[in-house]
Amino acid sequence: MSLNIELLEQSFEKIKPRADEFAASFYEHLFTEHPEMKPLFATTDMAKQEKKLLNALVLVVENLRNPEALEPVLNALGARHIGYGATAKNYRSCLSSSN
Repeated sequence: MSLNIELLEQSFEKIKPRADEFAASFYEHLFTEHPEMKPLFATTDMAKQEKKLLNALVLVVENLRNPEALEPVLNALGARHIGYGATAKNYRSCLSSSN
């Protein structure tokens, strides 16, 4: 799979001025389309979670041209999500409905 890095960077620049609104909208959409995901966040401070989402996106976008730096970080993030109860089925369900 080939990524259009320049397009991703440009798109993210457009999101930055409304980053907080974007993050809140992301979770609102997630819970509307996949209500089964909401229990995974039952004890989560959503304001902090939205900041974590934005920080992760910044990290990814800033390192699109340096993917070897992303691998250990994303592997650790995936491992933490397994600890939170996320499964491969959760991701497949969300991905299949976004197409």
